[in-house]
Amino acid sequence: MAKKGFEYVVMGKYNETTGKCTEGRYLGPTSTFNITVTSNDVKDYGDNRAVVTDTSVTGGTTSLELNEMVNETYAYALGHTYNKEDDTVSCSKNDIAPFVGLGAVGISRDETNVDKYTAKFYPKCQFKEPNDENATQGETLAFTHTTMEGNMFVPENGTWKEQQTFKTLKEAKTWLNGKVGITTAEASSGE
Repeated sequence: MAKKGFEYVVMGKYNETTGKCTEGRYLGPTSTFNITVTSNDVKDYGDNRAVVTDTSVTGGTTSLELNEMVNETYAYALGHTYNKEDDTVSCSKNDIAPFVGLGAVGISRDETNVDKYTAKFYPKCQFKEPNDENATQGETLAFTHTTMEGNMFVPENGTWKEQQTFKTLKEAKTWLNGKVGITTAEASSGE
C-alpha cells in the first residue's frame, strides 16, 4: 500500500502503574508525524559466523510539526501551568514534561484503489521544549509551524508500538481514542 498522508494526532497522559493513558486530546492540525526508532545492532560470533544477534528496539525519537501550538496543548504536553480563564501559560525550570501516549492515523491506498486507515499508537513518549522560532512577513506570506521533538520509550511491558488497520477513518479514530483516553466528543474536536 502506498502512503498518502495522515491525520488526527492524539495524545494522552501515560500512567506508569497501569500502562494506560488518560486525559486524551486531539492536538489539532499537524503537518508531520515522525517516529525514528533506535535498535540494538549486536552480534556474537563463534565458529567464524554470527551465532546470536540482537536487533531489539531500545527507544526512539519523536517529531511533530503542529500547524498551531495553542497554549492549552503547549502546557499539557510539557507539564507547564495553564490558566484557562485568561489563556496563559507559566513555564518554570522545575516543570517536567509528562510521559504521554501518542497516536495518529496513517492513510494508504491499496492496489485496488481503496483507502485503508492504519491507527498507530506509541504508548510512552516525552516531549522537550520546542524552539520559539519567528520570522517577519516579507513580500509574500510564509506559514510557519511549531516543531515538537522528544523521545519514544519502551514501556516496562515491552510493547513500544501498537497499530491496527481499519476500513474507515471513524473506526481508526475510535480505536485511538480508546488508547489515549478520549472518552467524550468534547475532548476530541478532531472528530
